[in-house]
Amino acid sequence: MRKCYGLLTAAFILALVYAFGGRTWLPRTVKPVLDPASFAAISGWVVVNALLFYRHHFRFRDLQLEQIDTMEGPVFEEFCAYLLKRNGFKHIQVTKQSGDQGIDVIGTKKKAQVGFQCKRYEGVVGNKAVQEAWAGQSFYKLDQAAVITNSEFSDSAQQLAEELGVMLIDRKQLKRLMRRLPN
Repeated sequence: MRKCYGLLTAAFILALVYAFGGRTWLPRTVKPVLDPASFAAISGWVVVNALLFYRHHFRFRDLQLEQIDTMEGPVFEEFCAYLLKRNGFKHIQVTKQSGDQGIDVIGTKKKAQVGFQCKRYEGVVGNKAVQEAWAGQSFYKLDQAAVITNSEFSDSAQQLAEELGVMLIDRKQLKRLMRRLPN
């Protein structure tokens, strides 16, 4: 996909060079071919970038909690990263899918690096998620660890999180964070 985008960008640049200077140097016989080709390259690049911009900024527009409940794990992680960005976090990084050491998303807010374990669950989230986030905080040398879920936390998970200093974001708090999504 990146290769296609690179080729399209190269065609866009060549089309701009042709449109702003090459038309005067080239013979008139090639203009009937190059004019529509350069128009197509420029238009195609603009349309693709508009679609990419829309997807990046409005992918999770008008999202409801019921839709989050049906997301796949990796999509939920992308959603959490997007949500954190909309709520003031900077330098957002989604870690690799496997071997992430308990941290799915890393973000910075007020000079503090925070690692998030993202759990899209149908049941109650237990101690394991808190333990993974806490271990990931140490592994990535972060200032804070947190667990985000679309569900609720067990009493023992809440106790453990309080003891370890892991922040918990449950369904109610997730809904509050979602107020900053575009609609």
